[in-house]
Amino acid sequence: MKGVVMLLTLGVFCTVPYCASAQLLKGLMQRSPTDTAYVKAYDREITGRVYLSQKYTGIRIPGNSRKSSFRYRPNTTLNLGIGATYRSFSLNLAYGFPGLNGDGKERGKTRYLDLQAHLYGRKVVIDLFGQFYKGYYLSPENYITGVPGYYIRPDLKVRMVGGSAYYAFNNRKFSYRAGLIQNEWQCQSAGTFLLGGDVYYGVINSDSFLVPRQVAEEFPQGNVKHMRFFNIGPGGGYAYTFVYRRNWFATGSLTVNIPIDFVKEATSTEQKNKISVSPNFMVRGAVGYNSRRWIYTASLVNSTVTADGSYNEGMYRISTGNYRLTVARRFSLDHKTRKTIKPVDKVLEAPRKLTK
Repeated sequence: MKGVVMLLTLGVFCTVPYCASAQLLKGLMQRSPTDTAYVKAYDREITGRVYLSQKYTGIRIPGNSRKSSFRYRPNTTLNLGIGATYRSFSLNLAYGFPGLNGDGKERGKTRYLDLQAHLYGRKVVIDLFGQFYKGYYLSPENYITGVPGYYIRPDLKVRMVGGSAYYAFNNRKFSYRAGLIQNEWQCQSAGTFLLGGDVYYGVINSDSFLVPRQVAEEFPQGNVKHMRFFNIGPGGGYAYTFVYRRNWFATGSLTVNIPIDFVKEATSTEQKNKISVSPNFMVRGAVGYNSRRWIYTASLVNSTVTADGSYNEGMYRISTGNYRLTVARRFSLDHKTRKTIKPVDKVLEAPRKLTK
């Protein structure tokens, strides 16, 4: 499974012209200076962290005049993790310990492989997704008459790969890293416009219909068993960090992508294709406390991909994200430690040399 994700991701990036790929890599890896009155960088120190996180990929099925929309949610685990960041490299390891999670029987079982990479460069932010989920429950509770509690769909599957890349114009005064990977400190309020694009490919299918049989007749897409989509297009947005008394901060970011959307829906007897324009959204948020050594944050990254089908009156929405609570600390490196990790510095410098 991981090999499939890597091949698909490489395939996406191989379609990008070499010049554009080099500029993205340069923007991600470049150690351009910051305005130190606004952003203090500590990328030559090690930032260690302990965190709680929960990933998810949910599906919104559009309703109509007769029946309200509903969501399929996965039963994912709350994970306890540790991690560290040095320069542009971060490593995080997390596990859903039994003491943090109930048995979740009323919501069914979800089997999933959730791969998310959020790469925060000085000038460019890149997000990569590989979502492989099976098993969902329907929300809200008691949605289907005669079925108490949550309606469980162990047969429902989602497969989605893709990503986005955005350029931050005011990169000397604004820092994503301060709130989201904790190796910088945003000392004064600042914002930036963002410009870039998204590309996503996904499949939603089941052994029966996407809509539960009990209510399928009330939905125009009630007979749809399989939905496939591909969208690609440009986008833009804005990000801002409000700083209160130097240490307390709140960061908000929104990008809106307007892609060309190719959707194929299949029933038991026919298939329909549709080409349209369906907006995608990426939301990031973080609040917390930042100081020279200690950082405490609560953060959210959420990507919403929409697909406009031929049968339904609204749009399918696939929302992917990660909630996280983090306690982090920065550690200065003595001469002996710097000498020990010098091979790591050489590896991290290699991409910069390639983009010169």
